[in-house]
Amino acid sequence: MIILKENIKEVATRKANEINGFIVDVNISANNSIEVLFDKENGVHIEDCLSISRYIHSEFDRDVEDYSLTVCSPGLTNAFKVREQYFKNKGKEVVIKKNDGKRISAVLRDILSNDDLILDVRKKVKNTKNYTIQEVVVSLKEIKETKLKINFK
Repeated sequence: MIILKENIKEVATRKANEINGFIVDVNISANNSIEVLFDKENGVHIEDCLSISRYIHSEFDRDVEDYSLTVCSPGLTNAFKVREQYFKNKGKEVVIKKNDGKRISAVLRDILSNDDLILDVRKKVKNTKNYTIQEVVVSLKEIKETKLKINFK
């Protein structure tokens, strides 16, 4: 029996929902090395990863199909892959690369039901040291990549 990405994702999602989290992505290599990226509103704990890992192991027989399994958070530096990541990061600064190549650095204020993002962009007032906040609306369809901006202050 071949392990399919969809089957792993379905099983992992069941457990993730149970512990108030969500699956970001599932990757399976040619040698059956499975990586499940999991996230949660208040951050990922090792117990959450272990719980999902044990649940997946209970659903797939390793004697029938040999595989290795890693369950972890998607990391701070990786691009957002699912809508839930936008909700999780409301109020945080993000860097968006649009399909047309333009970049926007802004605070993610909200994501609407029509998949529009409401962003607060900081603009410098000409000939002063002051800034204003400008509301910008960007559709998820216009976005090539969104990443969390990490500030080391």
